[in-house]
Amino acid sequence: MPEEKVAKAIERCNATRTGQERVDAARLPGRLEDPAETAYISIDDIGVTRQKESRKPGSGRETKYVENTVVHVAHGSGRYILAGVGMEGMFRLLIAFLLSNGLMKGRNLVFFTDGASNIRSSLERLFPYRPYTVILDWYHLEKKCREYLSSALKGKDIRNQVSGELLKYLWAGNTEYAADYLLHLGDDIVRNREWLQKLIQYLDKNYSYIPCYALRKELGLRNSSNPVEKANDVAVAQRQKHNGMSWSKHGSSALSHIRAIYLNGEADTWFREKRLGFQLSADEEECA
Repeated sequence: MPEEKVAKAIERCNATRTGQERVDAARLPGRLEDPAETAYISIDDIGVTRQKESRKPGSGRETKYVENTVVHVAHGSGRYILAGVGMEGMFRLLIAFLLSNGLMKGRNLVFFTDGASNIRSSLERLFPYRPYTVILDWYHLEKKCREYLSSALKGKDIRNQVSGELLKYLWAGNTEYAADYLLHLGDDIVRNREWLQKLIQYLDKNYSYIPCYALRKELGLRNSSNPVEKANDVAVAQRQKHNGMSWSKHGSSALSHIRAIYLNGEADTWFREKRLGFQLSADEEECA
């Protein structure tokens, strides 16, 4: 994105901000992407109850899950959903899809995640040969902060006040000051400093993935992995997460694949010709 456009957006952001809430160009990690030249990839896991092959008399009812990985790819007006069991397999399928659509060369790759370590490790293992950007979804960052603060502080009112201040700094991408702010909270409002320290460690661990959300919003860039949350719902949850349902690994994966075929508008070519177009499509009514 042109530097002049970014500079003007920073001025607009800072027109109503003071102190550590201001957007600081020095904290920006690098050039921001041009949406027209970017593939936005959102990844998330969703678990469904696993079907047991057998149960011995008197054994407990230990609940285990089959983990589906759902990937939502967006480029321009095009959308595509990949869904199935096995994160590494889905990442390899994603690489094939990106290659098939010409998105591995001359395009920015921006991944949105909820901060799960298995997603980051898969990216590091399977994309070591080209640059990419990882962004921590704002909704999950906000949710995590409120959860930790609920255990760390004395009462809802104090939690709301502190989280309001903290999120202002994080919205501006000022992670260092946010951590310092938490570190210096007084004993009169802190109930459990261990939880406060866990939040500081969480921010430190995800430091590289927390951008300046305020600037991205001002420039019309994405801050959220909402598309994959919706894809999770329509590709897996609506069909497989109901009371009394349980699934084998193979069955859950197969149904997720078929549901994704319908969502991508490829049911006709698959059932008639046994092939997939494997191309970005704007025809994604259920996930619009």
